[in-house]
Amino acid sequence: MATARAPAPTVSLRPLTRADCGRIVDWIASEDDLYQWSGPADFAWPLTVDQLQADLARPGVGRMLMAATDADGALAGHVKLQIVAHHRIGHVGRVLVAPDRRGRGTGSALMRAVVALGFDELQLHRLQLGVYTFNHAAIACYRGVGFAVEGRLRDSTLGSGGYWQGLTMSMLASDPRPGDPAPTAAGGLAVRPARLGDHAAIESLLIGLGYPQAEGQTAERLIAWAADPSGTALVAELDGGVAGVVAVHAIPYFERPGAFARIVALSVDGRRRRGGIGRALVAAAEAWAAQRGCVAIEVTSRRSRDDAHSFYRALGYADRCDRSGRLTRPLP
Repeated sequence: MATARAPAPTVSLRPLTRADCGRIVDWIASEDDLYQWSGPADFAWPLTVDQLQADLARPGVGRMLMAATDADGALAGHVKLQIVAHHRIGHVGRVLVAPDRRGRGTGSALMRAVVALGFDELQLHRLQLGVYTFNHAAIACYRGVGFAVEGRLRDSTLGSGGYWQGLTMSMLASDPRPGDPAPTAAGGLAVRPARLGDHAAIESLLIGLGYPQAEGQTAERLIAWAADPSGTALVAELDGGVAGVVAVHAIPYFERPGAFARIVALSVDGRRRRGGIGRALVAAAEAWAAQRGCVAIEVTSRRSRDDAHSFYRALGYADRCDRSGRLTRPLP
């Protein structure tokens, strides 16, 4: 018998109060926790209630300090939104979820509430935030509600183990909103960004393509790709499962204007081939590339893969190897 899935949590936002500050202090257990939550400049370690209450009392134009509460009104998290009204931009920061609520979808619910506040109520044009590269759960959460990685911040904070690297992520009001369905083709096929939870299915697809995967390797690669604004991994979902995957990367030209894209990997479940899944994945990769200004797209394929070559030719791809060579050299 299938186990019923727990309902997704709901979160409401209200102004932060002095009474909330003690709870938040209890959630910050170390100096690294403090920097990860608030960045390197806002507070000093050890964090105290007095610091939070003084910050709460500090006046500031467009500064919104909010508590996230669950359906029963209990404090479940905290977030800051700094609004730059003239530019209609909101800077999201200090995203924090109560320790006993983590891993249950509360962070995603909190971020969906922030997106609704920013775009629906405040009519902002853009939301942006920063996150450290090691915070894999937060990156996945932000991507899951519609944020995209824009760039890296090198050595942005000094933690206990050395400097931390950061990412800038953003979302525009015109971007697909949380809860929007993925574009669906005939037969219920949908193409969407790959998630960390897809790693087992993607691992199987890559093994089927002839590339053995060490334990945990696929998940690590998904995390690395999630942090790279120049590439994306997309999956085809059919009947509730992952039926195919494509990875595509955008590369700027140096010798002329523009950029081109390269399909790095494409694999379809062997049981579902010749059903339009590969075509849908390539079309989605091409659309992603076009949105990023690419003027061409290419793919490399072993000479022994006759079926793959026929597939790409049917989609309009031409073999250009008679005009240029592909030279490679392993690096130490």
